[in-house]
Amino acid sequence: MTDSQSIRKPRIQVVDAIRGFALFGILMLHAIEHFELCRYPETISGFLRWSDPAIFKAMFFIFGGKAYSMFSIMFGFSFFIQMDNQAGKGVDFRMRFIWRLVVLFVFGYLHALMYQGDVLTVFALLGLPLVLMYKLTNKVLIWLSVLLMIQIPTLYNIVRSYLNPEFVFQQDWSIFERAFQTFAEGSLQEVIRFNSFSGHLAKWTFTYNTGRYLQMVGLFIVGILLGRYKFFENIDKNKRLVFRIFAGSIIGFAILYFIPFVLPELKLSDTQNGLIGSLSTSWANLFFTSLLMSGFILIYLAFRERNKFNILASYGRMSLTNYVMQPLIGVLVFYGYGLGMYQHMGVTISLVYGILFFILQLLFCKYWFRYFYYGPLEWLWRAITFFDFGIRFKRIPT
Repeated sequence: MTDSQSIRKPRIQVVDAIRGFALFGILMLHAIEHFELCRYPETISGFLRWSDPAIFKAMFFIFGGKAYSMFSIMFGFSFFIQMDNQAGKGVDFRMRFIWRLVVLFVFGYLHALMYQGDVLTVFALLGLPLVLMYKLTNKVLIWLSVLLMIQIPTLYNIVRSYLNPEFVFQQDWSIFERAFQTFAEGSLQEVIRFNSFSGHLAKWTFTYNTGRYLQMVGLFIVGILLGRYKFFENIDKNKRLVFRIFAGSIIGFAILYFIPFVLPELKLSDTQNGLIGSLSTSWANLFFTSLLMSGFILIYLAFRERNKFNILASYGRMSLTNYVMQPLIGVLVFYGYGLGMYQHMGVTISLVYGILFFILQLLFCKYWFRYFYYGPLEWLWRAITFFDFGIRFKRIPT
């Protein structure tokens, strides 16, 4: 059997490992949030009374707004790799990539019927502009990425608050309380009915209110630029640059992270405090994302020869399948129509659940790739993209 579409350049292990690391962070946050349910036992005692809030703060400090940022960069990088691979064969992949995003949106919508927080539909829609940007020069892409990530709408509202002292900036989060109640008390049918429309409304409300929609597209572009500059292919040559990025990220994060703590001393209005604090936190998260990625790369370079990253890279290779499976099992564990464990498992125990589930997925990926070339959803996505269900899936025994 021939498979012309599967003849590609060798995979870059550090990219798969970063993707796996980002997915680990996403799982940890989803586990302690009970997969968007965000309700906890009414009473906790002993050690858990201290550990629950401490772990919640620590996990969001490390991964909150950063795990998805790393995943977004990897999404942009994957876009470049696919376009570049096909261009090497003389194929313009842009229309095919749009179809690929349509397929991803369908996957995401079906997934979102069970899990409101699904991000596949967001990636699919926000990924469409990449097709228009592909031919832009590096210089234009750099400036466009910066403009998207500096949060111009928030800057506009800050200026507006100074020009008009009576200006009050408010956001409506009421839909989330309806969501929590539905997930905690509703039947499977009620959850699906809510998620079919209102769940998407809640998700896009969060994406809009936090400015994540702009930040995501900006990070997609960063991924494209990393591909164009062959950053990961020349990772050994770029070690000194990676270290500089790591050091600079620490400084940038430290400066921005402490801004919200000094705002009360400036005697600003509540609106100004909220907007400036939100903006500095958004920028700080970008620096921390850079810190995490560059730090991870430095660790990878130090231990790569010992094959310590093989299993994490396998996990990243099957990121779509692993991402979809995490909530599909998680909602059955925590939601009211399932085991309803949100009533019994606080943050600490939920984190243990997340770690154990991660280990099981690691072992599953290690076993799976002994016998198959792709993860199940990765293969299906690829087959539908190329309208070719003859793409080789199972490895031939040797």
